[in-house]
Amino acid sequence: MKNINDYIYSQETIDLLDDLIFIKNEEGIYINCNKAFSLLLNLEKDEIIGKDDYDLFDKDDAKSFTSSDKEILKTKKDIVTFETFSINTDNILHFKTKKVLTKKENQYLIIGMAKDITIQKEYKILHQTNQKVLEKIIDGKSLEEILTYILLEVQRINKNMICSILLLNKEGTHFENGFAPSLPEYYNKALNGLKIGEGVGSCGTAAFLKKRVIVEDINTHPYWEKYVHVTKQIGLNACWSQPFFTENKEVLGTFAVYYTSSKYPNNFEIQIIESFSQLVSLAINKTRRLEKFKEKENLLIQRSKMASLGEMIENIAHQWRQPLSVISTLTSALKLKNRFKQHNELEFDNSLQTILNSTKYLSNTIDDFRTYFLSNKTKQYFNVNDSLNKALNIIEAKFNNTNIQFIADIDDIQLFTYENELIHIFLNIFNNSKDAFELNNCTNKYIFIDISKSEDSCIIIIKDTAKGIPEDIINKIFEPYFTTKHKYQGTGIGLYMAQDILKRHMNGKIKVQNSNFTYENVPFYGAQFEITLPLR
Repeated sequence: MKNINDYIYSQETIDLLDDLIFIKNEEGIYINCNKAFSLLLNLEKDEIIGKDDYDLFDKDDAKSFTSSDKEILKTKKDIVTFETFSINTDNILHFKTKKVLTKKENQYLIIGMAKDITIQKEYKILHQTNQKVLEKIIDGKSLEEILTYILLEVQRINKNMICSILLLNKEGTHFENGFAPSLPEYYNKALNGLKIGEGVGSCGTAAFLKKRVIVEDINTHPYWEKYVHVTKQIGLNACWSQPFFTENKEVLGTFAVYYTSSKYPNNFEIQIIESFSQLVSLAINKTRRLEKFKEKENLLIQRSKMASLGEMIENIAHQWRQPLSVISTLTSALKLKNRFKQHNELEFDNSLQTILNSTKYLSNTIDDFRTYFLSNKTKQYFNVNDSLNKALNIIEAKFNNTNIQFIADIDDIQLFTYENELIHIFLNIFNNSKDAFELNNCTNKYIFIDISKSEDSCIIIIKDTAKGIPEDIINKIFEPYFTTKHKYQGTGIGLYMAQDILKRHMNGKIKVQNSNFTYENVPFYGAQFEITLPLR
């Protein structure tokens, strides 16, 4: 910025400058200014001289200006301030002002030079606000929170703006939801259910025509003829509306700016409308994508539960088959002996005790399976070895005649997470190994389980001798619906759900590879799953 002292004695010189030049005395009275200053105020120089800031500016702006005057008079040091104000219009102006103190004829004078930085400031503000909104979108804030935040930020940028967002119904024919924190509730309700069309205010027309609609004066424009009685109650006189779209270019709704005075938007205000309508579109499209993803995810979860339920019923059937057979045999024998009066008291008591033991076993089995299906909503401490034994107990009967041997090497490790989810993952991997043994006609069937501690993590390695996963599909096994089984045998969501549970709920991870290894001097080749879980 140029040295102000070079210009204070030459009126012709300071009138040539585009920057604002002004001189005030100690009392804050203007005693001189240049042509740029008078043009800004839309006043003649004679109308400015002899007045103070409160005579020329808005009260809040005047208070800010006089505050910096008092500071320079007190400190006797030059100051640079950044000032924002509006002059006789709704346009917000930004200036970088330098004030210096000089003394002439025993009186202090405040000499100021103000440079218009409106364009630079506007786009800096727009960029910063866009970044804040994008952060909220990325952080996954609720749609209502994001849209309300956008509206309030726009109104913070320009305090004269009153903003609203209207959303269309799924058919794109009516407005069904609105966000307008600075408008009366009855106004928002009046718009709910409004059918879009040309001539239906600014927003209804913009949504219908799929393009921006600018109404400079609501009171005289035909689009607003039917609605003036509502806008007059609030004092709205201008409305600019910008439609925003889906990724397929279908109208989602409108972003609108109202003014209490008749006004046509300047270039920056057009930028605001376009920029923030795009952010609204981004937020809504992201939310809808997440909703579709959650719907798909819920479907996967339900299918996973059904698959798990089927497996559990099969396991229960295996567990119950023998005790039910014992009960059936003994009760038939007792009934037959009773008919032929062949009672033996000791044999009768032993049979009844065996039946009681079998029913107790059945009851305990129900309790074990019910405990597994009760999802813990809170994390808890548990021993990993105990969880593994629970999983093995569940599949014990099912695996009895398969000749599958489990070889475990387990450290004593306590975890703080969801135990049932870990049991679910164990069962999923064990069942996949069982299927692989059958598919590949394996003779030596081993499942190795190695659980150890590494710094602040628990490492679980499960590998089998089922000849591995084909290399052309090994990278696909965690994809939803991918399965190598017949369509009536598998859902293809087990490993996907295992990975999802680990990643999103347990802060863990799972990976798979094929590995060569030796056991009892016999070489084997099989799939190896590695699960990493934080200890806490």
